[in-house]
Amino acid sequence: MLVLFHCESNPGYAASSHEHTFLEVAKTLTGDFRNIHYAYANLDRGMTPSLPSELTNVLHLDTRWSDPASLRQTEEYVRTQRITRLLGFDQPVSRPMYQALRRGGIRTFVSYWGAPMSSLNNGFKLLLKKLEVSARRYGPDHYIFQSAGMRDTAVNGRGIPYAKTSIVKTGIDTERYAPDEAKRFYAHDCFDIPRNRKIIVFSGHMERRKGVHVILQAAKVLTQELGHRDAHFLILGNRPGEQKLFEQYLQEPEVNNHITFGGYRTDVPDLLKSCSIGMIASVVWDSFPMSSLEMAATQLPLLVSDLPGLNEAVTPDTGMKFPVEDHVDAAQKLRLLLTDSNLLSNMGKQGRARVIENYSRKSQSEGIVSIFNSLELATEFAL
Repeated sequence: MLVLFHCESNPGYAASSHEHTFLEVAKTLTGDFRNIHYAYANLDRGMTPSLPSELTNVLHLDTRWSDPASLRQTEEYVRTQRITRLLGFDQPVSRPMYQALRRGGIRTFVSYWGAPMSSLNNGFKLLLKKLEVSARRYGPDHYIFQSAGMRDTAVNGRGIPYAKTSIVKTGIDTERYAPDEAKRFYAHDCFDIPRNRKIIVFSGHMERRKGVHVILQAAKVLTQELGHRDAHFLILGNRPGEQKLFEQYLQEPEVNNHITFGGYRTDVPDLLKSCSIGMIASVVWDSFPMSSLEMAATQLPLLVSDLPGLNEAVTPDTGMKFPVEDHVDAAQKLRLLLTDSNLLSNMGKQGRARVIENYSRKSQSEGIVSIFNSLELATEFAL
């Protein structure tokens, strides 16, 4: 089985979690590490350290390659290794490499998507998209999405037939991400945050679409205009130099005293244990970010922007939503949560219960395996 990533190796963030989940899928379907092959568009970062050492079949493969030599080499590799299954991450409808993979022996091709495929379309434009999809013979047999909102971008945006799509909910390690009273002040002590402050945390990429600037604007409204001084905003995930991207929102020392850029950390599970609210303020799209599940599993109520996909991360019992880019409304909802300890506690408990019931890694891998089995069973009947 070939597991194909569109990104670099050792990608970090949610993609690294998918590396482990996909490995569970591959182990279930093949039964042997020797029959599992991992491919990345770039190998410069080396392998994710937490992947098992038994995973040794690792190759550099970018499906955008179109030169004859690369196509022949890939086809021969698939044929020689007798690879018949392909699980691709964010693999689109058509790529130059797909025909070579199919000629080499790929029979079942599933693409797992963590991003939108398209903006939504209708009428004649959507019809054209459907015709284009039907003409692509070598692409994925099935597409998996993390949320209904992201599936809509495939069906009503890209023209993918609904029957060729499924939703498999993202899964996390609910034992690693769990509340722990013994680490109540872990983040406070790591970053010298006063212990009387309740921490609002964000963890993820620093891309503008993730809305860090909205969080910083909300911090100003909450701490300065609404006068809520016992709050602190912890931003996790920034790599060296990325804090400079937000300098225009960091002009007031009095507000900055309530903001910490914590960097890219490996101890996020412990840091979350001393936070009070998880906040995700994406402004363009966000499928169903793994960070939302990690926060909820740690018993943090969530405050998220009301975007398709992202808004499925909360229910009225587990968190709140605010209009996209409306930092004033976000600040007002933060104040409500921070001043109502019963609401904060109840939402946190309900959120963790929801994750445990619906979003385990085991259920995610079982869902993907089930799709492969169904596709292969349908192929057998067709023959």
